[in-house]
Amino acid sequence: MAQSSHIVLGGGLSGGLAALALANAGRGTGVVVVEAGDTLGGNHTWSCHETDLDEGARALVIPLIAHRWPCHIVRFPGRERRLDAGYVTVTSARFARLVRERLARAGATVLTGAHAVEIGARKVRLADGRTLAADVVLDARGPEPAPRVDRGGFQKFVGVEVALEDDGPWDAPVVMDANVEQVDGFRFVYVLPFSRRHVLVEDTVYSEHAELDADALERRAIAYAEQHGARVARVLRREVGVLPLPAERPPAAGPPRVGPRPLAIGYRGGFFHGVTGYSLPEAARVAQAIARSATPEETAAALDALVRERGRQRNLERLLSRLMFEAMPPSTRWTALERFYRLPTDTIARFYASRTTALDRARLLLGRPPAGLSWRRLLAGAREAA
Repeated sequence: MAQSSHIVLGGGLSGGLAALALANAGRGTGVVVVEAGDTLGGNHTWSCHETDLDEGARALVIPLIAHRWPCHIVRFPGRERRLDAGYVTVTSARFARLVRERLARAGATVLTGAHAVEIGARKVRLADGRTLAADVVLDARGPEPAPRVDRGGFQKFVGVEVALEDDGPWDAPVVMDANVEQVDGFRFVYVLPFSRRHVLVEDTVYSEHAELDADALERRAIAYAEQHGARVARVLRREVGVLPLPAERPPAAGPPRVGPRPLAIGYRGGFFHGVTGYSLPEAARVAQAIARSATPEETAAALDALVRERGRQRNLERLLSRLMFEAMPPSTRWTALERFYRLPTDTIARFYASRTTALDRARLLLGRPPAGLSWRRLLAGAREAA
């Protein structure tokens, strides 16, 4: 049984970026990626604002970017705002091709269709009987298949990538359009125009429960496109997700330690934005930290440092999650985001990047509350959770 430096469980965004960063650092020969699916990257689209990426993360992510726009739009009842800030997208198809090519050149091993049945801090046993050993095991398998959230809620979505019969009406991403019927919580539609005739339309809901009727959300997404003047020729791809947005720290989330368990990264490790669900910036930061670490102890310490560095931001995100899911009725939940998008552009950018200042936090929490917010409702929810 050969010893590797790193076993990466999961070849999605977090695992793939960790392996890529190790390869870029000249350490690819010691990397084994174990992916249960048929390919790296799965079936996803990952996006973020360019200002979300620090210098190191930008260097890692830029080659993977499939689409970039100089601005993006948000819409709420009676209000629209165009923000002059870059927005970028990484598609799973491009991610899978480029990461696989880079890992092959670096001498890394990629095992697809491989299922881990026993996982420890230094060993992994696969369903076919093989046992793999490594100095570090990184668990990047994403959220649990049936995630449990005692406080907070879920971001649920179905995205349909469509070909249009003629030019559609969008020239920039619509990151949030809440001018739709509010169903099952705070609902909005997200649009990425890859070209005038190639568009991703995603129906998204912030809900208290994880149940998802994917067919219904797909119908709503297509209906939205058609209501806005787009004629759908065919559906090219469908993307489905249920992401937990816990108002308390996930059990698997930091601070990581070298011990009997693998080091959890990505969604499983709590490395994501606790309100928006964005994970690309965090995944890139974590990957860079792993690549800079020479030993298992340094790796755990680097992840621990990221958890501590983001501690105040995470506390803010969990508080905002509690306010949205516990202090506001579903029918008015959209007003919290409408109020947020009235803030200065720099405050919005720092919030998405998890770099808010004390003044930003004051702007987020003080002033006239959004419609429907009830502190009594929040306290009642806290007593029920206790």
